[in-house]
Amino acid sequence: MLKGGVSILQAVETIKQSTTNYALKKVATSIIFHLNEGKSFSYALSRLPEYFDESDAAIVKSDASIVKTGENTGNLDVVLQELANEYTYLESIKNRYKSALTYPIILIIMAVGAVLFLFSSVLPDILDMVAGGDQKLPWITLILKGMSDFFVTSWRKILIVLITWLVVGGIYTTTDSGKKWLSSFMLNTPMLWSMTKTYYLIKRVRYTKLMIWSGLDYVQTFRLMRGVLDIPAYKEMIENIISGLQLGKTIFDTIQYESHLIYPNVAVMIKVGEETANLEDALSNIISMYQEELDNQISQFSKVLEPVILIFMGVMVAFVASGIFGVVFSVMENVGV
Repeated sequence: MLKGGVSILQAVETIKQSTTNYALKKVATSIIFHLNEGKSFSYALSRLPEYFDESDAAIVKSDASIVKTGENTGNLDVVLQELANEYTYLESIKNRYKSALTYPIILIIMAVGAVLFLFSSVLPDILDMVAGGDQKLPWITLILKGMSDFFVTSWRKILIVLITWLVVGGIYTTTDSGKKWLSSFMLNTPMLWSMTKTYYLIKRVRYTKLMIWSGLDYVQTFRLMRGVLDIPAYKEMIENIISGLQLGKTIFDTIQYESHLIYPNVAVMIKVGEETANLEDALSNIISMYQEELDNQISQFSKVLEPVILIFMGVMVAFVASGIFGVVFSVMENVGV
């Protein structure tokens, strides 16, 4: 609409009238209020922190935001279009990244649920039938029966423990120490660390490129980046970059020591971009290289995980079958069959 000559106030009013989303209507109403008071669009956005996640708030807040830069340069429509493109892409890879992390959790929950159902509802009757009498039971059958009896008598306690663990764990991961533990776990777990490292690399580089393109200097850019990356290890790295820049150092001077977070070739490409005063192109090359890499890592993660879950279920089935058929064979031997 802005490209078509519509004012920002008219554009927001049109969005308010056309949307059926209640939250978006409230956002539009608040923006219209501030615009009618003579405030800027970026100021109006910064007054709505509850409607934006931390990364969005970092992008639009106060005078140092990209939106403010777009207003100052008269390129608000271009900046908003670029922001929309970035949000669309980053939302898509965020959803794919979360899906890749959610998929194994769903499989594990299904596997654990199947095991609980098997041991608490199916096996007790079967074991009572095949293990009846005075014959000596094989050791594997005794283990199987003991586990089944435990699940039958303690399933409520098990359920309470699992729910409590999930609730406490969820609350803990919202604390600073919990976030540090979670980020450490994600960055040190095989396969998961490489996917996480690449995802945050793309997110950081795309935002950095956008901010530099909009006219922000390096210090302003990385100050905003503190709110974009929600992993403590990355925030510490960004603080180190800002400190280095304020001392006259380059970005490379800091990230060359962050090989656990930044791939070495990425650091070298950024170094070349800084030395040739062509950092935007260097960031573009990094993005094109690692977007495909992230796709491959997500695909590989799912492919590797499926057989692991299948092997686990196969082991459980083999264990149960051995326990049941072991006592059957024992009975058959005793009766001379």
